[in-house]
Amino acid sequence: MRILSYGIVILSLLVFSFIEFSVHARPVVLVLSNDDLNSGGDDNGFGESSDFDEFGESEPKSEEELDPGSWRSIFEPDDSTVQAASPQYYSGLKKILSAASEGNFRLMEEAVDEVEAASSAGDPHAQSIMGFVYGIGMMREKSKSKSFLHHNFAAAGGNMQSKMALAFTYLRQDVSKDGTFDFLYE
Repeated sequence: MRILSYGIVILSLLVFSFIEFSVHARPVVLVLSNDDLNSGGDDNGFGESSDFDEFGESEPKSEEELDPGSWRSIFEPDDSTVQAASPQYYSGLKKILSAASEGNFRLMEEAVDEVEAASSAGDPHAQSIMGFVYGIGMMREKSKSKSFLHHNFAAAGGNMQSKMALAFTYLRQDVSKDGTFDFLYE
């Protein structure tokens, strides 16, 4: 008798545990037409329709075309690599990397000044670096608004890193109670 009562208790616990699943489950209805039943499921035309080819074929692009301000020419020096950005940008970038690896504060100041000059001349890749510099407060006072401004100009000039930085900024933006954007102000 005692075994039977344990069995009833276990069975009732099992039933009650499945009730939670049934409460959260949604009914699913599969609607089939006569055409679906008559075709037998051998639709070989799936994916061949022009409906799936709205964008067409695109020509593959080289890395230089996709990211003209790439740092690749610095890390992988090659005579055939075309440098799309200004020489002043690449010179400042080399100095930044060298100063960071050596811990040379004076060289870092000089490098950021050089990149800032290229940025002022309108180089979008230098503007992107200046957006980074102001964003983290490297050799300049940290300023979210200046960082946003530099990234905005760089993105308009085609810099992919600044486009991604702006996308991330817009993703994380918070609108305060007075309607201003918090990421623009400190």
